[in-house]
Amino acid sequence: MKPALALPLLAALAACSGAKQDQAPDNAGNEAVNAAAPASSNAAGNVAEATPQATPTAFVLDRFGPIRVGATIAALDREGLHVAGRDEPLEGSTCGYATFKGQDDVAAMLDGDRVVRIDVSGAAHEGPGGLRVGQSEADALRRLGSQTKVQPHPYTGPEGHYLILHADGAPNGLIVETDGKTVQSWRIGHWDQVQWIEGCS
Repeated sequence: MKPALALPLLAALAACSGAKQDQAPDNAGNEAVNAAAPASSNAAGNVAEATPQATPTAFVLDRFGPIRVGATIAALDREGLHVAGRDEPLEGSTCGYATFKGQDDVAAMLDGDRVVRIDVSGAAHEGPGGLRVGQSEADALRRLGSQTKVQPHPYTGPEGHYLILHADGAPNGLIVETDGKTVQSWRIGHWDQVQWIEGCS
């Protein structure tokens, strides 16, 4: 190494070694695949992009507990997850919703008999990275990490927001709905269906 480059390089390494990262908490069926999403600089009421130098975290976005995107209702039933209620698709559509016994405030969007999306609206359920209905928007952003995009909510924006986690070309994604202050609901699954604003309608 040339002497002229040694001091700047050592200074850069020293600065990097002081960076702090938060470990993304594990949760049933929604464990972080990789450790560590750094805290963003968001403060309550001030939604800001997380630092671009942050290490991205990958989350499981195709299952919630025993409910798996891609599984059929029959397969889930054989595994002990029984349907509590199910609506019929509208005429000309294959889209419907099912709920399951013991999974309050969780609904599975179906394409025919197959799960394509999972909607969560209850605070009792922990999602990717420790995401939870009722937590602050700033905390949700910190937990989800620097790849999360913030967009105005289609209905309640600009105050309300969508927090979006989706890599280009990835089959699955996450959308969190907030009122600008707290998380109201979140959904994961096939990216095409996750983007639908009003469920099947």
